[in-house]
Amino acid sequence: MKKSVFLILIGIGVALLVVGVVFVVPWFGKMLDEMEQVTEQHRQHRRALRMSAREPLTQEQANLLAQLLEITDETQASQTPNDLEVVLSSEPYLVYIKAQEGESYENFLAYVDAMPTENMKSTALSRIKATLGPDKEDTELDVWTHYYFIVREWGITVEDPRDNIRELNELQQTYLIAPLMESDAEVSDLHTKIVQIGMSSIFMTEDNNVFKEVWRDRLETHGQQAGLLRCAIAAPGEFALMRSFFADMLTFQEWILTRPEPEEPELEQ
Repeated sequence: MKKSVFLILIGIGVALLVVGVVFVVPWFGKMLDEMEQVTEQHRQHRRALRMSAREPLTQEQANLLAQLLEITDETQASQTPNDLEVVLSSEPYLVYIKAQEGESYENFLAYVDAMPTENMKSTALSRIKATLGPDKEDTELDVWTHYYFIVREWGITVEDPRDNIRELNELQQTYLIAPLMESDAEVSDLHTKIVQIGMSSIFMTEDNNVFKEVWRDRLETHGQQAGLLRCAIAAPGEFALMRSFFADMLTFQEWILTRPEPEEPELEQ
């Protein structure tokens, strides 16, 4: 190889190394910083969500529970979980969710069909801002909010989203990346969006698990009938949202009571 060609190749190599140091290394460092930030924000969100989900019933809610249990006894709607929807369609509960949502619903299933309501979208938006930060445009937040509910519904079909990365990537591409590209063709702050899309998608499914764990404890502590009523009173929006992901109340209850499979111990080498 001629000396001039060799020197040219060395020059190209040095140039690529400089480019890597100047651009790639700082970019990778920003990604690591973003990962730590998103992880910490989600940890705080999850802690607050668990505390909220585990709050005992207020006196007003306890009075409503007593009313619904009385209606259950009167109507004998205690044979199956599906019968419980008759009780949740009674006037006391419909008045209660009207106070929560600011809207009237003909019956409980009408409330389920309305999911996600504007109130639940507002709740989701608060969670998204808590995890990703408040510095996003309204158009981008709308995309994330819609995606949040898509992922929540998908999350009930998988034990661990990390074991179903291909499906998750397809959801990301269809419902998040493509709409974000339409609203921002240049995709500013690319390193931030890569981290947020990758990590937050998994974190979003954990909201399901927070409520599932609390609700399972209530069913096991108070019995299935009173336990379901407590869940529906303590978090009516979440309860109706999660119910909307299932064909009927019985299937929903079975999912609540299903415990995660224990992790297999690692084999010693």
